[in-house]
Amino acid sequence: MFFGSLDEQAWTPVRGWRADEAGVGREMAAVLTVTSSLTRFLERHHGMRLTVRLHDQFIDHARADESALLGCGARDTVLRRRVSLLHRDAIMFDAESVLPLADLPAELMAQLQEGVRPLGNLLLDRGLSLSRSDLSVARLQTGDVFDGRWARRSVLRSPSGTRALVVEVFHPELWRRIASRARRY
Repeated sequence: MFFGSLDEQAWTPVRGWRADEAGVGREMAAVLTVTSSLTRFLERHHGMRLTVRLHDQFIDHARADESALLGCGARDTVLRRRVSLLHRDAIMFDAESVLPLADLPAELMAQLQEGVRPLGNLLLDRGLSLSRSDLSVARLQTGDVFDGRWARRSVLRSPSGTRALVVEVFHPELWRRIASRARRY
């Protein structure tokens, strides 16, 4: 993974997660638990239009934990995409997506390779409805630069069969900007 091994983290399904017990405020909890497109949510609710910085995109094999979440075969061929999402040149969060190639339409593959737009927006703009399942959150304990940061993991599914495991790790700047905007209103 982009962030090291995240399968060892204590992921908590949002159904059983209590933001107040985790010391998380209302605005932060809304970001961590939104089930629609996160980039569109941030734009609509916080006026944050995000841009994508593509770090890497390559063909790989699904790891066992990824296969289990995606419902695909162990070691199936996948497209692995690593991006950062920025607002006004500052990174708000990093994301890694894992998409089984067997279900990936050629047109979507071409759009992903351009590396310009967020995955959720690409799927929605293609007229596909999205459902997000297995949404879980974690406060990372990695012993590196990501230590203590909040992350979320989920599986996106479209009616056409496209699936994507998405892990997002949030930078402190996102929470600062959200708090700053909330104080203005």
